Amino acid sequence: MKVGKTEAKTWIGDQLGYEEIGRAFTNLVQSIDNEKVVSIEAGFGRGKTFFRKAWAQQLRDAGEIVVEVDVQQSDHSGDPVITVLGALVEALPKGEKGKGQKAFESAKLVGAIGAKAITRAILKAGADEIFDAMTDGAIDRLEDFDALDGVIKEVGSEMSKVASQLIASQMSAEKMRKVELPEQLDALRLALVENAPHGRVVVIVDELDRCHPDYAISFLEATKLIFGHSGFIFCLMVNANYLENLAGHRFGVAEGDEKYLDKFVDIRLKLEPTGASFKSAVYELASCLPLKVPYGDGKEFSIETAAELASRLAVECDLSMRKTKRILLKVELALRCYADQPLDAPLLVFMAFKDEKPATVVEDYLPRSFLTPEAGKQALEETSMSSLLPRDKRQNRDAERNQFISQKAPELLQLPQERYDIPKGENFKPWALVYVGLAPQYIPYHRNILDSVASVMTKEELSGPS
Repeated sequence: MKVGKTEAKTWIGDQLGYEEIGRAFTNLVQSIDNEKVVSIEAGFGRGKTFFRKAWAQQLRDAGEIVVEVDVQQSDHSGDPVITVLGALVEALPKGEKGKGQKAFESAKLVGAIGAKAITRAILKAGADEIFDAMTDGAIDRLEDFDALDGVIKEVGSEMSKVASQLIASQMSAEKMRKVELPEQLDALRLALVENAPHGRVVVIVDELDRCHPDYAISFLEATKLIFGHSGFIFCLMVNANYLENLAGHRFGVAEGDEKYLDKFVDIRLKLEPTGASFKSAVYELASCLPLKVPYGDGKEFSIETAAELASRLAVECDLSMRKTKRILLKVELALRCYADQPLDAPLLVFMAFKDEKPATVVEDYLPRSFLTPEAGKQALEETSMSSLLPRDKRQNRDAERNQFISQKAPELLQLPQERYDIPKGENFKPWALVYVGLAPQYIPYHRNILDSVASVMTKEELSGPS
């Protein structure tokens, strides 16, 4: 499909191939002709916020009216409904007071609840022009709510003041839910879509799973009042597993296959890059690792090999991009802090991923990782025991070991001479050169470097969400 310049610019930095997913989701939104709630689900560090920002612009380029709600930036001590209303008010076109006035005059804002709610939304959004558009007549309508208090007082003096206030509050809340809130939403929607080819508003809610747990649940419970309102499509960018766990702690484990999000969501979608896209993104990221002195001259010790290994391991370990970046950051710091020393970059990558997923990262991914001090010690012990064997059998044993190394990790036989810790002037058989001169320090040398870097990294940097 041919991509226009505007859309191509919108997705700059798209390492995970989300542009195609965004285009498919846009087609879905444009096919909906009634109210819907859609969840776009991904784990932590999977690029939800990047997707939200780029997709919101893609929707706008397609002619959609889009309102973005970053819940993490909202006032967690306030009413979640106000957060959404505030975002809708803020999205009203600047400099067009008529639209703001029309919104407030169309919505019969009665009651202290409604007055305070919309005023806080306006002040929070900084929409001074809309606030100015509130005429005296619109504000006068708020006085109608006082009649509720009068009704309670007429019942009789025997009713306590506390009970009166409680009933008045319940009546106002019910009226707000059934009458005023829908009218507010209708008025705001009409103001937002006045020049649009359709009457639809797409509201994208993000960062819900980064809020305080109590607020995250409260947000969903409170805003379900407006989720089903005609003319709105709500898209929730969420970590579904996280929210389900929160709900389980709050309400108990649901019976059967019932999921908490199903109470609010009509369509559940998954935001997940293809394996090829994710692998390509990790390869590109790891290709920037700053290796100054390679451990060996062959390609096996190059950054390209390190990048290819990182991309494979990130996929096999099922890691998020955020966690992958943290792992590669440890390798990057090792390469920078010890830039004057010869380093095996692929080995550092292998070890860093193995620290994260020891059961998944096995020797097969980097065959030369077999060369531990223990492997060298065992080879020398076997040699000592075979010293009593006939000469031909000792020669066969030597040939077998040479062949083993040549097939498993021939690059270990082709290192610069200074990598082997052997006395000058002495000659070693190829296998002995590796087992005696390299094995005792090869893995420990790189292990110490990684551990040294890890010791100065913050706990948060080392163990971010996967």
